[in-house]
Parts: sequence; structure tokens; C-alpha cells
Amino acid sequence: MPANDESKAAESGIRSEHSSKLDALIIGAGHSGLSLSSLLTEAGVRHQVLEAETIGSSWTRRWDSFRLTTPNFLTALPGYQYDGTDPTGFATAPDVIDMLTDYARRRQVPVVEGCTAHRVFAVGDGYRVITSHGTLETRCVVVASGEYRRPRWPRAFFSPAPELEVVHSSDYRRPAQLGPGAVLVIGGGQSGAQIAQDLRTAGREVYWSMADRFSHIRRVRGRDSMHWWDMQGLLHRHVSERPDVIAGVPGALQKARTAEFPLVSGTGALGMGSSISLLSMHREGIVLLGRLEHLEGHIAHFRDARPQIREAVAGTRAEYKHLNDMADAHYASAAETPTDDARYLPEEVYLDWEPDASPRCIRLDAAGIGTIVAATGFDAQWPWLEVPGVLDPNGYPLGDYGRSPQPGLFFIGMYNLQRPSSNFLCNGGRDAAELMPSILRHLAAAPSHNAVA
Repeated sequence: MPANDESKAAESGIRSEHSSKLDALIIGAGHSGLSLSSLLTEAGVRHQVLEAETIGSSWTRRWDSFRLTTPNFLTALPGYQYDGTDPTGFATAPDVIDMLTDYARRRQVPVVEGCTAHRVFAVGDGYRVITSHGTLETRCVVVASGEYRRPRWPRAFFSPAPELEVVHSSDYRRPAQLGPGAVLVIGGGQSGAQIAQDLRTAGREVYWSMADRFSHIRRVRGRDSMHWWDMQGLLHRHVSERPDVIAGVPGALQKARTAEFPLVSGTGALGMGSSISLLSMHREGIVLLGRLEHLEGHIAHFRDARPQIREAVAGTRAEYKHLNDMADAHYASAAETPTDDARYLPEEVYLDWEPDASPRCIRLDAAGIGTIVAATGFDAQWPWLEVPGVLDPNGYPLGDYGRSPQPGLFFIGMYNLQRPSSNFLCNGGRDAAELMPSILRHLAAAPSHNAVA
């Protein structure tokens, strides 16, 4: 290694290629990487965690009013369970960063911040990792940098006029940052729904192009809905245990991998979050549009929103019935007095609503729209991972629930990789614990030795 690289390695605390080979190297210091590191430390595995920015840095790319969608009482990491004063509240992004930073300190996680992985490739019975601070040799690599890496733009034809301001949700922070005029929000997931609400609350005129998603109920019968999900084992149920996967239904596992969580919010005037109600958003003046089909210049074409809204309403009602049945079963055998949280129910659960025809074609300049916010998600991207045969054409890891076909390479922290909570702060280290036996078996298969030159 050149002298300057060796100096960088010494200053940063990373092991150089002239040092003994590490047992494991984790790339990414989010909650998944920290969880696994904590367990590796307990097992006596020599490892390091590389973080290109700072611990929990991905949480800095959230808008100001952002809150988690899982309540605080569920937040858990190995050796940590939330015990604060607001168990039914929802953490802000700064809260999460503070918690992760404190966790890394208390668990003595060996994190090297500001260290970027430039190249990862197989060498002999392990891997060589070229970083901004020098070169490392390790017997196994765990990719824990998350899948939300590269902003994804609308899949439909999307060529807006140059005078339109276009902002991806990853760069959206607050309504005041956007130029004057109405705003078109494209994308019907959690971010799209919550940003549309954030803008409307600030008095902006909002058009929202939705996706096919129904609403999750925030609270049912006195408890947060996530409590009922957790009680029934659904929040942490392994994707292999889904009934359709067990039954061998073709495509069931892929469907489980790509299943989107219903819309719900941790932001709410009552302090315990809120359900996202399409009817309420409509009444508040947000113009509900169908999926974007084509946008060129100032002309935007959309599907008819009515079928999407009808399906969303039906899904929301089914979700309410499912949760309410869970609560009925619990209170039938529990020495508790059931309560009612009807104020948290989306209006469409208990009110009939036949949506009006939505605009199918809008001239953006005529509608006064000066800004487009694309809340269209992210693509997985690991350009530094130079290991062939480990990703599918969409960049999703091949293999068995985070265990790559390439020996000694693992993935953790991706949505539905093992269970619905795989990338949630409430995972409690379940995914990390399930990876540990495979990591330890791999390390036991070949003796540790000094790095090859």
C-alpha cells in the first residue's frame, strides 16, 4: 500500500492489508449494520464497520416534519429497547440519529466514519476492500448500506419543461424551499402521501399522482395497530412462513419481497400519529390523480383515479376488519376494558364515497404548477461491489434471505429481505441473529491467516 494510504489507515483506525485479515467487514452503520456488529462483538468476531458518512447519516435525508411510522415502544436493537417517556409517540429523524449514535457508543461498535468503500472483490478465500482510507482484507463482507441509494425517477415517460422545478423526495425538506405556485407530487407511497400533506398543511395547492396503495389504520381499539400486528406475529413473520409461500404458489416469494406496506403516518395533531385518509386529503383540497402515464413539457397524462381509489378504500376497510377482529379476539379473553379510537380511522372506513372523475390530462403551466416533487422511490445501487453473480437484474441480492451465492458475502437491512420489519427500527436484531450462524459457519470453515499481498 502506498505510504499515504498506510498513513490514512493508521489515522482512521482501520486495519491495513499488512495487518491480520479481519474476520468480517460490515459496510454501512445504520441500525442493521450496528445490530449485526453488536452480535459479532458478543461472539468475539474480529470485525469493523465502515461508514461513508456518519452513523445513521441516511436519516439526514428526510424532510423536517418526518416521523417514523412505527411507534417508539417497538423500537429495539440487540441489547436496547426503548424505555423513554413517549412510548406511543413517533421519533423524528434527529431522534433516530441520536439513538443510533448513543447505541454505537454504549455497545462499543468498531465504526470508522467517513470511510468510503470504493471496490469490493474476491481474493483467495476472502475479500479485498479498497477504501478511501486504505485497503482491507477480510474473510467475509456484509452489505448493510441499505437499498435506498439512487433516486428513482418516474417509470413513465418523464421529460418536464426546463423551467419547471423538479425535486426528488430525497432532497425535499420543507415547503418553503420550493418555488412559488402549485406543486405536483408524483408517487403514492409513504413519502408521496406525507409530502403532499406537508405541502397542503403549509397552504400550498397540491396535485397528487397516487400509486395503488391502501391505508393502514393507525390505531384500533385503544392501541396502535402495530401492537396488534406484533401481538399476532405478523410484523416479524419470516417471508418463508407466509401461507402462499408455504403452499408453493408460483411467484409468492417474489410477491412477498416486493409487497408495499400500506400508507400510515407517525405525524398527527393528537400526538399518536394518524391514518392517511384519501377522503380527508380530498376534502382538504388535495387534487387526487391516478398514476402518471406520460409527462412531456407542460402536458401530463394520468390514469383515471377512480378505480385506484375504489381499490384503496376496499383495502383499507379490509385492513380495519382484520385489525378489529384481532382486537375482538384479544379482549374476549383479556381482563381489560376495550376502548375505541374512532378518531384515528380513515373516513372512508365508515363513510361511503364515490369519487368524482379525476383530471386525465393537465397542462401544468395553466394549472399554476411550478414544481414537481418526485416521490418515486430508490433503486438499489452498489457500484463498488465487484462480485459477479450476486445480484438480480434489478439489483436485488440473489441467494437465501441475505446469504449470497458467493461464500462469505451477506446482505442485511433491505425491505422484506427476511420479514416485513427487515429494514425497520423495530426489527430488534432478528435479521442479524438469523445471519449469525451462517457467518460463524463460514468463518469456521477456513482458518484465519494474515492477508495475502
